[in-house]
Amino acid sequence: MVKNKVLVLGSIAFDYLMGFDENFINACSIDHEKGEYQSTVTANSRIQHFGGCAGNISYNLGLLNAGKVLLLGSVGKDFSSLGYQEHIKKFENIDVSVDQHEHLFTAACYIVNDIKANQMIIFHGGALDQSKHILLKDKIKDPENFLYAINSTQSVDAMVSFAEQLYELKIPQIFDPGQVTPLFSKELLTEIIKKSDILIGNKFEIEQIKTKTEQSEEDLVMYLTALIKTKGAEGSELIYKDDKNEIFKIDMPIAKPENLIDSTGAGDGYRAGILTGLSLNMTLLDSCRLGSIIGSFVVETGGAQTQSYNLEDVRKRFLETYGYTPQEL
Repeated sequence: MVKNKVLVLGSIAFDYLMGFDENFINACSIDHEKGEYQSTVTANSRIQHFGGCAGNISYNLGLLNAGKVLLLGSVGKDFSSLGYQEHIKKFENIDVSVDQHEHLFTAACYIVNDIKANQMIIFHGGALDQSKHILLKDKIKDPENFLYAINSTQSVDAMVSFAEQLYELKIPQIFDPGQVTPLFSKELLTEIIKKSDILIGNKFEIEQIKTKTEQSEEDLVMYLTALIKTKGAEGSELIYKDDKNEIFKIDMPIAKPENLIDSTGAGDGYRAGILTGLSLNMTLLDSCRLGSIIGSFVVETGGAQTQSYNLEDVRKRFLETYGYTPQEL
């Protein structure tokens, strides 16, 4: 039986990017003793982008078009009216199966950047908070056809629920707790890692996981097939064990973009590259390298779902970066 599907779980959100022509430090007043704070920020621009981890990953999987994708999540009444549904459904290989809550808004992230690239971020979960109620067995009738699921960042309750359900359905999972890592208890975090095939996070998140679980990277890998750590401009690292439980670490450089416009969503592009590589039966190492290639295309435009590339572009940049092109590509 050929497993030719991937399941994408995580946030689906609108990103609102704004600019501020001053330094936040000069626009706020803080009295730590009284616990008082006052700030007024007048934005000079506002741009709406389609976003959320699951949405960003799926968009790149749509561009790569290497296999069938099922995108699950909870959205609000504006998912259709503000164009997100039409935007993501344009990809023939993506099946969008979302629960739409008419009394709620789709999750939204409001990001203001000042002149020093400091960020002020406000996130409203909205309908996303309902994802914890989704029953995968009602959405998936052929779990045996799924190669991988990625359990990416959203509420702890939803991620815990999905981890348990994926384990019961015997769908291998990539656990991607992201920025909600600090909200997990030691016990929950350890339990999900034990049920996962791959753990992925940036270097700060992996450090948080190590601290919270009181385990080293080598300890964590013993539960997993691999641990993948992204390190921004420093590239990424693949940590894995062989069938004799010997542990190996491989550092990978970034793929250089033609220009750097906006790093939002680069990590989600990396994850889409991994899923695509695994769908094409590439090695995990080559899949991670493909992730770096996809991430480099994401940063070349503003927003996480505005880039455009094709397989020929990917092959070319892979060859330029690593000196070879995987046969599967």
